[in-house]
Amino acid sequence: MRATQTFMAIILGVLVLGPIVLGAVPASAGNMWFEQAMLLAHIPLGGGQFFTVNYAFASPYGATTVNVKCFNDASQRIGPVAGVNVLLSAIGQVVLQTPTTLQVVTDPAFTTGLGWCWGNGGTFPQYNVQVTAGITSDLTPGGILNSPTSTFVAANTGLAEAAGAGGIPYFTTSGGASNFLIVVNPLNVARTLSFTLWDANGIQQGPPLSRLLNAPGFQALSLPGAFGFSTPPTGGTIQITAPGFVATYLGWLISVYPVGNRLTFTAIGLDENQYFPLPAAAAP
Repeated sequence: MRATQTFMAIILGVLVLGPIVLGAVPASAGNMWFEQAMLLAHIPLGGGQFFTVNYAFASPYGATTVNVKCFNDASQRIGPVAGVNVLLSAIGQVVLQTPTTLQVVTDPAFTTGLGWCWGNGGTFPQYNVQVTAGITSDLTPGGILNSPTSTFVAANTGLAEAAGAGGIPYFTTSGGASNFLIVVNPLNVARTLSFTLWDANGIQQGPPLSRLLNAPGFQALSLPGAFGFSTPPTGGTIQITAPGFVATYLGWLISVYPVGNRLTFTAIGLDENQYFPLPAAAAP
């Protein structure tokens, strides 16, 4: 089963149990930029409820237009070919968007409910985007926070930097936790990433795992299952590198804890010596 399908099954099995607390997300250091990548999620839970995301765009410097184009988990473009333009006409104006308003929900290629979007702001001024995730039946813009029946989950910014080295500081399977590493290549050159797993005692677990990341590309890995060990460690850390440490990827770790109905959503740590801001030349 693909990791994205496993993730969907876990979400269906856990999120419907009751209120969820989704941990705060460390954002990249430079997260106000012309170009940003955002996680896309829209998973039906039944009974009119969805695990979905809302986006809030704003420009602190002046008018700008952000063109948003989205991809599914198979690196295929979804939604309008030309994308959706988010018009910010003045300082302080906030424009709210959802997977529905970005016109990806009805796309027949959006089957797993997971993917990512690129927001291209062109040239000055830079923009901000807040990403809010939660369980709701209100699919209108801002519905997660505005509806009294929504279960608030978390809010974070878009990711504005790609790196060639970084990783996950810690994951655990204790208590039946499930971990999903989502890695995105938002750039226009395909590369093979190397994933090296150490247990919590600092002992490397087998050879590095290699995965081709298309251009653009999306990989969802179940941890530690993706490494194929018959007796995997119950926790550890993962290093992610690209050949020559060339900036290639960004992404998130999503962990589901059935005990206590908890979910955490963490940006991949990026080596500050091996990253650069997303370039407009790579925008789809």
